[in-house]
Amino acid sequence: MVPMTDIVKPSVQAFLVCDQVIEDSVTKKKSLIGLFTHLQAAAFPFQHQQMGLYFCLTDAEGTYRFDIDLMYLNTEQLVCRATLPNIVIGDRLQISDFGINIPSLIFPAPGRYEFRLRMEGHLIAQKDFNVMQLQPHPAS
Repeated sequence: MVPMTDIVKPSVQAFLVCDQVIEDSVTKKKSLIGLFTHLQAAAFPFQHQQMGLYFCLTDAEGTYRFDIDLMYLNTEQLVCRATLPNIVIGDRLQISDFGINIPSLIFPAPGRYEFRLRMEGHLIAQKDFNVMQLQPHPAS
């Protein structure tokens, strides 16, 4: 882990979770599909087909390694970790945005989950959401 004093710590403008991030091949604009604060599942463990993460940074310059952790907050269990390819940001005035789609996440139980964005091992952003047990409808 590189000490935070040796690197420029970026300012995180946004860190959002959704169903899918789509990037236009010409304009590079990103569309966030299905932003959410909670998911519902009939049974656990629950497999969500795909989740998208979007983050936007400024005030960064250099080559960075980013890791994204998904934590189950009820037990502080690491559900998964993704390491992104190194990202080069040329200018501190530049606004850089990134969209990532993560396939096939498995949630072990209902509760509160959190994505944690780490740069060079240092936590720079976090976004939490709930995964809830879907209540069956009573027969009428």
